[in-house]
Formats: sequence, structure tokens, C-alpha cells
Amino acid sequence: MQMKEHVWNESFHPGIISSTKLYFQDLFVGAKRMSRKDFWWGFLGMTIVAGIIMGILAFVITKMPITDFYWSSIVGVALAITFGYYMISIFTAVIRRLHDRKMHGWWVLLPIIPFLGDIALLVLLCLSQKDLGNSWPKNI
Repeated sequence: MQMKEHVWNESFHPGIISSTKLYFQDLFVGAKRMSRKDFWWGFLGMTIVAGIIMGILAFVITKMPITDFYWSSIVGVALAITFGYYMISIFTAVIRRLHDRKMHGWWVLLPIIPFLGDIALLVLLCLSQKDLGNSWPKNI
């Protein structure tokens, strides 16, 4: 009996649902790899999920009376937490994507350079993976 080989950096059928699940599964993990398809599908899915949740919370907070400090602060904190989780998921996914390119996670700081850094990071995220000599293993 032969066991299926589990691929560490990608789902078996990349798509919006499986890749978004991978984003949630590896929310706080940077020490992995992530394929290009999974990164972009997961980015889309995570943006949609976070956008819907933040949109609902923003709608709720605008419909509350001004004098309701307690519930409006709770909804405001929930909104901030949702945005924080979204930013963390994107940050760690970019690190995993850079690992798939055989690059260090420190390249995530490239956007510190105004304008050119954002463009350079976007180009790096769009390039294909490098397997030869990659220190981040592909299989578990």
C-alpha cells in the first residue's frame, strides 16, 4: 500500500476555495512554501472573505446610535481584528511565496523603497518557483 505524497506548499487542485483554506490553515506560518497559483487564488479568496466581514461590520457600526459607546467599540474592535488577520495572512503568504522562489523572507520588506519596491515585490510574486537547491522542502 503506497501512501499519497502530501505536497507542502500547494493544494492538489488550486482554486479559490482550496487556496483560501490554505491561507487560513497557514495563517501564522512563514516557514513553508506556497505555489504561485495557491498564492493568487488564496489572495483573491481571503480578500473577498475579509471584505465581506469588514463591510458587514462597517455597515453595523454606521447604523448604531452615537450614544451606544459599548457596542460600537466592540464592533470597532472586531473590525480592527478582522483587518489585522487579513494583513497577517497576506504578510505570511508573501513570505511563503518568496520561499517558493528560493528567496529569503526578508524580501517582504522591499516595499520600504517608495514606488519601486512595490513594483519589484509584485514582479517577484508573479515569477515561477525554483526547486533546484531550494532549502525549503516541497514535501512533508
